[in-house]
Order: sequence, then structure tokens, then C-alpha cells
Amino acid sequence: MMKALRMLRKFAAVAVAAVMMTSVAACGSRSTAADTQDLVVARSLETTDMLPATGYSNGDIWAIQQVFQTLTRNKTDGSGVEPGLATSWKKSSDGKSWTFNLRKGVKFHNGKTMTAKDVKFSIDFARTARDDKPWQFLFVAIKNVDIIDDYTVRLDLTQPWAPLLADLSMSAISIMPANFAGKSESQFRSDPIGTGPFKVGEWKKGDYIKLVRNTDYWEKGLPKLNSVTFKYVADANTRSQMVQAGQAQIDEFPTAVSVASLKKTKNVHVDSFPSTSLIWVNLNNRKKPLNDVHVRRAMAYAIDKAAIVRAVYYGQAESANSMLSKNLMGYAKETRDLKYDMAKAKAELAKSTAPKHFSLTIQVQSGDPEKSMLAQVLQESWKELGIDVTLQTLDSTTVYSNRTAGDFDVAMFEMTNDISDPDEWMQYMFSSSANVNSGYKNPRVDELIKKAAADADTDARLKDYAEVQQIIADEAPEIPLVYKPGLFAVRDQVKNFKVTTLGEYKLSDVSIAQEQ
Repeated sequence: MMKALRMLRKFAAVAVAAVMMTSVAACGSRSTAADTQDLVVARSLETTDMLPATGYSNGDIWAIQQVFQTLTRNKTDGSGVEPGLATSWKKSSDGKSWTFNLRKGVKFHNGKTMTAKDVKFSIDFARTARDDKPWQFLFVAIKNVDIIDDYTVRLDLTQPWAPLLADLSMSAISIMPANFAGKSESQFRSDPIGTGPFKVGEWKKGDYIKLVRNTDYWEKGLPKLNSVTFKYVADANTRSQMVQAGQAQIDEFPTAVSVASLKKTKNVHVDSFPSTSLIWVNLNNRKKPLNDVHVRRAMAYAIDKAAIVRAVYYGQAESANSMLSKNLMGYAKETRDLKYDMAKAKAELAKSTAPKHFSLTIQVQSGDPEKSMLAQVLQESWKELGIDVTLQTLDSTTVYSNRTAGDFDVAMFEMTNDISDPDEWMQYMFSSSANVNSGYKNPRVDELIKKAAADADTDARLKDYAEVQQIIADEAPEIPLVYKPGLFAVRDQVKNFKVTTLGEYKLSDVSIAQEQ
């Protein structure tokens, strides 16, 4: 482990030097963004899909949220929802029917007025099962959608469903024009029409997506920007350099090692927002020997999370004890994780059916020095258990597609919850049909997740979720590493940039001032 930490420090020193050199070169550069009100956001994840129901990664979701809107929307602190395209709602006495009053005067990007017909179409599309809809599981309780009048809809449910209002804030159930406004689904996916503050202007796959101002937006005086360009830049150092040079105004998720030099750059600051972000290790439970709980427990015991916080994140993270984010409702602080103990790790491995020596491959996302460093730490840690670990560097799109296909041994991911209720995280991560595709199945976990979703008693739900978290900690189908804040490197000229605890940002409020 010490060898790995020394290697990390050397790696970090080189990274700091590279960023510092660029910082010096960038001094005196001046952005013209204030004149044009054109914002450029450098991002690690590419936007590949703008159809709400099929958009998968945060690269998709956070772009979709600028173009489309939902009936409810998340509060900034992640504590619940507030009115969105629905202004109010009422629940029936049995909890199986909800009536929503729709906002009037909302226009789609094609100039057509939004009505209940569009809402019904959108919800029905999102809840209809299909293999390429990763979020359909959130809407299984919706039995049907009835149009009461042009601005009223009723959702009938198969059972009471505690997370319904939170589920309706999910980007996957964004409101689209009925029948895709006469387009085919394929055409709509590439040229979407929503009600949001921005609409798609130009999209060059593999490079950037440019969103332009919606002049008919229903929130008066917004948006303030003329355009937002999400620029796909896989390499973390390059993203930081772009902000330092004024080629971008925001770097989404700079590495912890670059923060110090970014703070020293003229006209640049680093914002840290409370977040539901969790860095975790995904293990393919279908494959031998990872299907053996003792192997997984041994691998978990062998990880020194405190050392990772110091060496990889420079103290700008916190060791994770649970696979549920600490800033999300339902987080159980009392969850007992498998803390670093190499003696216990070796004892667990001795109980397993695994051979004395075996090999695993960790898939690592390219251009992400933090995950590269994490992979090296895991490689060294598991080597002490007789595990020969190979690191395979792939682009992020391939890593995600391999996860969907189950084509991996070990991979690392960063997860943020998209809604204010833990049901999404619980189903997405731990259920037998979980989208993370770890292959983990536990009937008791499935039972608890289903029970909690149907329970109106919040305390009872929290108790069930606490039990799930302890089971996951004990059986280690996935291993939590650290909780991270939401870090953004931002040029000082960017005003009113705020990020919710759930990771989304409302760019309609943002403007760009002249630099001093």
C-alpha cells in the first residue's frame, strides 16, 4: 500500500506542475464571452442522447435538463420538490390517484402550447417498458394517465407510491410534444423539442452540443445567456487549462490535485457545493470468483479509504461507509462498513472457493487521473491478496456500455442521485434488475426496496433502507470508496452559477460579466 501511495504522490506532483505551467501561460488572457453571453462548459462526459427516456449518463441528463422540463422539479438543497410544469397537485385518500394542475402559457420550442395531451403522451412513453429505457423502473406504479381537461391530468397508480412526486422530477419523464411533434422518434432524438430555457442549436457528436436561448421561455426575463456549449473534453488537465486560458468559463469536476493551482489563477475560483456524489467500485457478481461473498469481502477489507482521501483527493472527500450518499434522505450513518484490515482480508479470502492466485481487470475511464490513481491503489492493495490486477483504459462511453452488457470484471464509477428520494438509488444500485448490472441478487433486499416505496410512513421507510445499506455493506456486491463535494472551476465573470445537491444546475439564471 505504501508503494502505491508513493506512486500517487509522484503522479500528483507531475499533474500539478502541468497545470501550473498552463496557469502561468494563461495569465493576461481575456474572454469575450461577456460580449456574446455565450457560456462554454468543459465536461468529462459526452452528451450522446437527448431523448429523455433513454438518456443515460450525466452527460445526457444534465443537458436534457436544460432543454426539457418536468411536472415537478428538485429544490436546490435536494430536500424535496417544488412546482415545475405542474403548479399544484392533490392525492386521493387511498393514495392511489394523483391530480395535477398544469401551468398555462407554456410553449414548446416549436411555438405550440403545452397541454394535457402532451403530458399524457410523455408519461406513457416514459413508463412503457423497453430495453433502452434505463429509468422505466421509476414509473412502474403508474397504471394510466387520464386527461381531465386541457390543463388537468390524473395519474392512477397500481398501489400507493411514496416517491411519486420525486420520480416525476426525473429527466426521463420530461414533457415532450405529443407524438414527437410529428417527427419520428429517431428524428426527435437528434433534434429534440422541449419547453426548457434552451433549445438545441448545433450538435457535433464526440465534440460538443450547443444550446441556444429559447426566446419564448415561460419564466419571464430568462434565460440570460444567448447560448451554452457543453464541450466534451475527456482529459481533466485539458479542461482545467481551458478555464485558465478563458477558452471555457466552467470546468465540470476539476481534479482535487488541480484545485490549488486553479485557485491561484487570476479571474478563476473553485466552487464547492454539497453533493450526493459517491465514488464506488462495481464488481461483476456473475463472474467467478467475484460471485463468492468472501472474495468480495476480502477485496473490501483490503482498501484503505482514509489513505485514498489523503493521497487521491487531498482531503477534499470523505471515506464512505455506505453505498447510499450521505447527503440523501435515507442515509444510515450507523452502517458498519468493512474497514481496512489486511488480516481480515486474508482471512476472508481463505474462507472462499477462489484459487490461491487469480486475475482481474479493472476498466478505467481515460482522461480521469483520479480514477487512474484509484485503480493503481486497488491494484497494489489486491496484489497483497494474491490477485493479479490488470488496468484497462477505455473511453467513458465504452466503460458505460460494457457495464450495460455485463462485459467487465471491475470498474469504478461516480454516482449522483437524480431525485430527492432514495428509491431511485436503491432500485438502480441494489435490486435484482439493477441498472449498474453487478449481477447481485438478494430476495430480502428486493423485498425491503419494494416495501419502502409503497410505505407512506417515512420512519418505516428509513428503517428499511438502513437494513438494505447494512446488507450491502456486509455482502459487498459493490464497494463504496468516498463521498465527494461538487467541485467546479469557474471564471469570476460567471454570475449566479449554482448547483443543487443532486448535481443539476439551473443555467437559465446565469449571466457573464466583463472581466476586470
